Amino acid sequence: MLDEGQVLNGMIVQKDKDELLVDVGGKSEGVLPFRELSLAIEPKGLKVGDTLEVMIHRIDEMDGTLFLSERRARALKTWEKVIEAHERDEVIEATVTQVVKGGVLVDLGMRGFVPASQIRRQPVGNLDELVGQKLRLKVIDLDHKRHRVVLSQRLVLEEELQAKKQELLDTMEVGQIREGVIVRLADFGAFVDLGGIDGLIHNSELSYARIKHPSEVVKIGDVVNVEIMKFDPEAKKVSLSLKHALPDPWDEHADKLYETNKLNAQVVKVTPNYLLVEIVPGILAMVPKGEFDPSAQFNPGQDVEVTLLTINHATRRITASIQHVADVSPEEIDALSIDEGLGTIGDAIAQN
Repeated sequence: MLDEGQVLNGMIVQKDKDELLVDVGGKSEGVLPFRELSLAIEPKGLKVGDTLEVMIHRIDEMDGTLFLSERRARALKTWEKVIEAHERDEVIEATVTQVVKGGVLVDLGMRGFVPASQIRRQPVGNLDELVGQKLRLKVIDLDHKRHRVVLSQRLVLEEELQAKKQELLDTMEVGQIREGVIVRLADFGAFVDLGGIDGLIHNSELSYARIKHPSEVVKIGDVVNVEIMKFDPEAKKVSLSLKHALPDPWDEHADKLYETNKLNAQVVKVTPNYLLVEIVPGILAMVPKGEFDPSAQFNPGQDVEVTLLTINHATRRITASIQHVADVSPEEIDALSIDEGLGTIGDAIAQN
């Protein structure tokens, strides 16, 4: 006994201009209009002998003619799969078929609706460009009575991003060299996307040379290798260094770092007791009081000629003279360095 709503396998026994006759095991063949085929099936490709899964959606009361629907059978089967995917929190792949008010329709074997706000993590400009594209979706709402489903690709993308962030945090260690992309510049440094987590390169860690703005070294979109200086897994904050992944200027310019060498330098910092000068890119020297004319006017950025007086390779501290006269003893120079808190090049630049 055949009833409305039954889903059966049938064989095409006749193909006409706009309909098929399908044998579903009844006393007579059922009629399957082309309009009752799903979008996934092209009528031109069907031939006698092919089998289809169809639903009996109406039986004529007068003559008992069976009216069949392949798309309704597919939709019912799809609905069961959609419910299962929703219960298991699984990803469904579907193709965008149409742009409608507020979003797009996708073909799941039945219609599904994806709101515009749920397509990507960022707003989508022209929705028409999505027609024909496949989306990876999760069900976010089901209307069991009307067999309507609302889906989200944004949820899938956000979950994947969170998983990627966690994987990154689990494998991150201080001292690692990681590849990243410059995504934003600020007055104090550059932000790098490490693959789901943004890290900050402070200006003092962008270059061994003194810079005023990160744009002097990098630009948005640059792919860079950076060293992880420190990170907070809870706050997901990462401090990075670009210069530590670059050649060390101390080694690069070692041939210039010897006492009595005369070099052109640039004034970096001016105080009553000392001047800081950059003798080569990334290497600073201190000119202590007594080795420059206190009555002279010095300004940051000014070019001066200096003579190197002392070089401590262990601490990387250099003293120099503008007057070329060593009026200050090494003991006084060391005391001044300690009193003024001069440490690394980065420390000196940070103080400026």
